[in-house]
Amino acid sequence: MRLLSTERALLDQALPGFDAKLADWGTAAAEDPRTGAVDAFRTAGGGNLLIPAALGGAGLGCRDGVRLQRAVGSRAPSLAVASTMHHYKVAWLARCGGRTASEAVLRRIAAERLLVASCGAEGTLGKSVFTPGIEVVAAPGGLLVSGTKQPCSLTRSLGLMSLSAAGPAEGPYQGQLLMLMLPVTAGVERRPFWGNRVLRATETDALALDRAFVPEEMIIPLGDPSASPWRFTSNLLWFQLLITAAYLGIATGHVERLFTGERGAPGDRVAALAPLETAAAALDSLASDLDACGDQGAAPDGDPGGDDALGRALLVRYTAQRAIAEATDRALELEGGMPFVSGGPGSELLLASRALTFHPPAETAVRDRLDLWLRGGGLTLV
Repeated sequence: MRLLSTERALLDQALPGFDAKLADWGTAAAEDPRTGAVDAFRTAGGGNLLIPAALGGAGLGCRDGVRLQRAVGSRAPSLAVASTMHHYKVAWLARCGGRTASEAVLRRIAAERLLVASCGAEGTLGKSVFTPGIEVVAAPGGLLVSGTKQPCSLTRSLGLMSLSAAGPAEGPYQGQLLMLMLPVTAGVERRPFWGNRVLRATETDALALDRAFVPEEMIIPLGDPSASPWRFTSNLLWFQLLITAAYLGIATGHVERLFTGERGAPGDRVAALAPLETAAAALDSLASDLDACGDQGAAPDGDPGGDDALGRALLVRYTAQRAIAEATDRALELEGGMPFVSGGPGSELLLASRALTFHPPAETAVRDRLDLWLRGGGLTLV
């Protein structure tokens, strides 16, 4: 079938046999935590796909990443969402992190096939959204970190935690924003948190840190946020593109069932798919633009803060949310009542696809700022 053929061919090229494995499992099994989809992904080298080849990864770019996440989402919704939390962070570190420190960490991630749980709040400009209630104090040979991150995905499979925090007042990191890569050792405790059946295989729970030690070699200084805002804008940009692709994949997998099951009239099936394809095309274009930026993460027009790229990405993401709602509503209706009564996957896929709404920043929180940007101002998110 033509639907998702490009995306799945790329997934098969990047991870030979993995798409077939997901197809054999089926969505219900892939969404069962006992199946081990996340660990199968890690073992296959999935976490290395967006790490540069020079650092031991596959060297894929953002456009490929967007297509891969859509392919995975269509088969295994939880895996697509959870792996996004790893992908966006390593991809951003490779392009915008401090060179010496981030390269050493990325080499380790690639060599050991580690997964990174992104435990920092997503945002820009180093304000409170980048330092989510984490206390950091200086210690011999590194830093001690305390606090709680909830929710946090990949809590059962993570090899490293990543979180952003302000450097402590005492010591060499004063006034800097830091990216901390925490080995999961003493001082890190996983606590139950996720109570929803939907997306339960994302391994999302709470992580509590009690003076967890971060050695010097796992501290990546990002400098004064006000001096290089494009770094933080780019972090959020990578996240928006990849997470939107994951949820578009979930919705596309839902609609695909109409075609394989020949549910509804041909026009009904096309009408359900069309908004998703439109949003995916816009996302693909934005990802291609980001690839064209190169390692610096600046917009192609020279905008050092990347406001235009981020603004466009947010508009596409919020439009995708509405496209997903329209498409999955149609799909559930066309599937009919008996699959719903008998416990078919349609209602669960619909709910899973809607969770894009809950990832930051919420549309209602940034409408005024997007309006200001569209009228010629800057785009600052807090």
